[in-house]
Amino acid sequence: MRIDSILRERRTLSFEVFPPKQEHDGDLSGIRGTLAALTAASPDFVSVTYGAGGQNRPRALEIAEIVLSLEMTPLSHLTAVGYTKEDTARVTGALSRLGVENVLALRGDVPADMKFPQDPWVDFRYALDLVKFIAPQRFCLSGAAYPEKHPESPHPDRDVEVMSLKERAGVSFFITQLFFDNDLFFKFRDGCREAGVHAPILAGIMPIFKAQQIRRIVEISGCSVPAKLEAILDRYADNDAAMKDAGSDYAASQITELWSGGVEGVHIYTMNKSSQVLDIVARSGLREAKP
Repeated sequence: MRIDSILRERRTLSFEVFPPKQEHDGDLSGIRGTLAALTAASPDFVSVTYGAGGQNRPRALEIAEIVLSLEMTPLSHLTAVGYTKEDTARVTGALSRLGVENVLALRGDVPADMKFPQDPWVDFRYALDLVKFIAPQRFCLSGAAYPEKHPESPHPDRDVEVMSLKERAGVSFFITQLFFDNDLFFKFRDGCREAGVHAPILAGIMPIFKAQQIRRIVEISGCSVPAKLEAILDRYADNDAAMKDAGSDYAASQITELWSGGVEGVHIYTMNKSSQVLDIVARSGLREAKP
């Protein structure tokens, strides 16, 4: 099913998974179990990412097929870095043959330890270039949004301008990078609307399972950490069980506030952890809040 059609009917709950390493889940039975468990929350769609520079692309396709087999709607990631137009056409052709109707078009980053046979930006320099190439193929297209500014953007207004260009080029909805401060999201959303961006903006939520993990993600993403969350990270840094519980409460509170504030969808970065994510959904009351 096309996600833009779903968003015309209701607000959405969705999840993101990634292909596990071959040595950890060679036959993908583990991720199949994770996805089967996540069906309990009746997600409106599941996004499937893959490694930097196109790593794990075949496994990502297999996972999209698993999502379909479980009667869920997949959103397949596709990046610009390292891909030629011919490469992209092969991937979109494979997605079409599987029955995937939704694509998240991203720029991607050049991995420091990866060598490309040609310029990694040979055909697509930005996600917008990728959107323009894919749009005629009639996929439902999604794009990324940055409540706290893209790390390479000169100014937040430029991010909103790019979103507007993507929307005009064919993007139907946006999913934000993770954030921990809802006020920043609401300010960003309102700014987008004032600037003429009308596509739904889904809030990307990263649950906190371990303090060290979140510290690393924050360092990479550049997102801010509110004082309340900072206190939680400090207090439970050496207690994984307590950190998981407090982190679940924090994510659930974020989701509840966002839903009350009229967010058009909540997208949870699951880290392939079904039980914790289902717990967060239950704590937030979002299952009851859905139509």
